[in-house]
Amino acid sequence: MDHEFFWISGSPYAWRVQLALEYKGVPYVSRRLDAGRQEHRAPAFLALNPRGKVPVLKTGDTALYESVAIIAFLDRAHPAVPLLGQTAQEHGCVWQRVNEFENYTRDLFDVEIVRPLLRGRAKDDPDAMRASAARAVEALGWMEQALSITPYLAGDNITAADIVALPNIQMLRRVAARPEAMDMGLGLEDLGARLPALGAWLSRMETMRGYDAAYPPHWRS
Repeated sequence: MDHEFFWISGSPYAWRVQLALEYKGVPYVSRRLDAGRQEHRAPAFLALNPRGKVPVLKTGDTALYESVAIIAFLDRAHPAVPLLGQTAQEHGCVWQRVNEFENYTRDLFDVEIVRPLLRGRAKDDPDAMRASAARAVEALGWMEQALSITPYLAGDNITAADIVALPNIQMLRRVAARPEAMDMGLGLEDLGARLPALGAWLSRMETMRGYDAAYPPHWRS
């Protein structure tokens, strides 16, 4: 089964899929796009995903987009290293955790913290940013509680829940370490100090198989 993976460095959603590919050991052809040159808006790419967003996984004549859908496809197509559980109970638990992160956690810090910092709007209202930072820590509370019981979000093994959550949290940590974020005292640059179980999970995830291969290359510079 030949896979072509279309991605942009730094996209947490593309990073999710690349982590899944690398962790599962699935061979793929890398098609890195240049966002600066708007390659994700080119007609050839829009033919794969009319929304003009990464990631896209092309397999034969089929092009899949939306990161969680691609991970679900990969788990069915390459089941040897399961990411969505092996029993009905495990399957339900993993999807519960994925949806908890997507529905109640990600949007808060993505919309209220990551985007304003990336787009240079954070200093327009520092008080609002500090309030958002406090809400972000509160929104991560369910993860802290879960990870104080089991090493990973859905139990004793890495699953899609961990792979879905990790890139967005790493993006949050990255932008929180920017000078303007530090000047506002958002206090998100060292989440492990405030959420120790989450911090320990981050350390474990950074040693997972495929983490280095999938790490955004432009973040290394």
